[in-house]
Order: sequence, then C-alpha cells, then structure tokens
Amino acid sequence: MNYQLQLPEKIIFGRGTRKQLASVLPHGPVLFVTGTHFAARVETEFLPDLAGRPCRIVSGIHPEPPLDDVERVRQAAREINATAIVGIGGGSAMDCAKAAAALLPESGTVADYFYGKKKISGRGAFFAALPTTAGTGAEITSNAVLSDPGTGLKQSLRHASMFAKVAIVDPELTYDCPPAVTAASGFDALTQAIESYISRNANTFSKLLALQAARNILPFLPVAVDEGAARHEARDLIAEGSMLAAMAFAQSGLGAVHGIGHPAGAVLHVPHGVCCAILLPTVLRWNLPSCREQLGELSAALIGQTPEVLIQMLEGTRRMLKLPSNFRSYGLKPEHFAFIVENCRSGSMKSNPRDLSDKEVAAILEELL
Repeated sequence: MNYQLQLPEKIIFGRGTRKQLASVLPHGPVLFVTGTHFAARVETEFLPDLAGRPCRIVSGIHPEPPLDDVERVRQAAREINATAIVGIGGGSAMDCAKAAAALLPESGTVADYFYGKKKISGRGAFFAALPTTAGTGAEITSNAVLSDPGTGLKQSLRHASMFAKVAIVDPELTYDCPPAVTAASGFDALTQAIESYISRNANTFSKLLALQAARNILPFLPVAVDEGAARHEARDLIAEGSMLAAMAFAQSGLGAVHGIGHPAGAVLHVPHGVCCAILLPTVLRWNLPSCREQLGELSAALIGQTPEVLIQMLEGTRRMLKLPSNFRSYGLKPEHFAFIVENCRSGSMKSNPRDLSDKEVAAILEELL
C-alpha cells in the first residue's frame, strides 16, 4: 500500500492553547476573520497580545461563504498589507479566511478560481485557524467550501497550499457553543470519521485516526450537548475527535453523505451538520453491500456489534440529539432532485465505497422526502 500524508505545518491541541497564537504569527499586520458573535471576543482576548501591530477584524461571514465574502476579506487584507490571515470561528469563517489567504497575491476575481478559469499558484499568505465549533475540520483541510448565490452552486476551492501554517484547536473555544450547533457540528465530525474509515481511498494511517475520532464522538456527543457537569470534558473529546476525523479524511476523502449533502444543503438551505445527520444512516445502508468488511471492522471496534446495529445506534443518537431524520421540514420535493443529482459528483462521491448512479441518488432522496 502506498500513500502520502498532507497536514497543516503545525497542529496545537489543548485547553488554553489559543494563547499561543501571537507567538506563532509572522511579523507584520494581521487580519482576523470571524463570525459576528465572536468579533468582540477577538478584540478583548486576542488583539491585546498583538499590541503595536496593525490589526483588523472582518466579521459577519455568511454560512457556506459566498464569493463576495471572500472578496471582502481579500480586499481588507490588501488594505492593511496583511502578512497573516487568522480564521477564528466555525467552518465558514475558517473557509473564508483560508480562501482569502490563498488568493491574496493572485490576480483576477475569486469567481475565476471558483469556476476553474484560473489556477492557484501556491503563493498564498500565512494562514492560521482556530475553530470555535467541533465538527467541520476546516482547520485541518486544504479546501474551502464556498458558494455562489447567483448560480446556487456550492463547491470546494482546493489546493495543497491551503493547509494552515498553524491550526490551534483549543476545546475551551467550543464551551459556549449552543447545544443545537454542538449536536449538528458533532454529527458532521462523526460522519467524517465513518466516511473516512470506509472510503475506497482509506489507508492504515487514516483508518487509525478515523477509528479514534469515532470513539471520541459517538458515545460522548450526547453528553457534550447536555448542560450537565460533564459537558466540558465531553466537549474536549469532541474537539479532539473532530480534529482527528479531519486529519483522517484529509488523506482518504469522504463519501456520498458529503457528496449529496453539499448540493442538498445549498438548494434547501439546510445546515451542513443537519444534512449529515439526515443522510448518514440511509447512505450507509446503500453502501453496506460494497463495504461490509470495512464497516464491520468499525462496528466491531466501536460497539462490538454488526454494521446494522451501528446504523440503528446512529439513528438513536440522532433522535437523542433532536436532529431530523428527513428533509421534509426543509421542503425537499422531487423537482429538487435534478439539481442535487447534477451537482453531487464531487471528489467525495469518487471516494464513496459504492458507485451510485443518478437513479440511485434520486432513490436515496426519495427515501428522505
């Protein structure tokens, strides 16, 4: 077996590690990219450590950041001659920062690269990522999920140079995350772990990481969502599990849950983690004939049971977390199928253990009406 490992240059994990950010940044102006609610915390907690250096905060990044958000960040970075761009937040803030850092020295528009008219040269700015949710893994990966509201298209901008120079995963940044967001993002991370393990591109390294990620997440996600005394310890495990899952799928790719979930989420305006929760059990049942050995290994290691029991357990966990089991409340209709089928043929579908035809993808959606 041959494989190549690609990860951020430096990964720092643990409570309080966010305090190391100032020490790892290069000299020069710094641009922070974050969500609306975290901007004030950046001002009070991070900027004092950079006193004397020009800094700017760009906030209000939209989910699945539209191309205009990336242009806005890139322009702000150019205005202060930023030598570093720091993404602090959920996946959208980190993806927006990551894309802006990669495109900072490039000519043309963000749309030129999103639609493949131009190629990233690999000369991007220093990029650091600090997640405030545990689930997307955007701090670890070399792609940014962007959207074009004008066309309804959501897809990844990808380049090896887009790996963060430094990823700082401090579980304390997730402690204030609302329970519903913790549930959805955690299910995203669990899906990443499972899809990575059964990916047709999985290898020894990725499977070890994916297994440990699933061990961290599956039993402890309900505890992390609960407001009980064990919540912080559980969120530590979920944060580490999310990081490990991202390290795994950065090597192996994902599967049909993510392939179908991206266009379904775009057209129905469903949060990505919710999409994963809806799709995962159904897609696993479709995949099972093609990955019984791999899913059997994972099931035995996690719960000492068959894949069928694991899928039932995932459905039970979904109910416990009060996540939906179908797209009914989001208005999925048969007329949406063509767009989803047409736009699901991503790299994730290529690494899915089973080749799914257009008719089979439509049949999966039919089950989730």
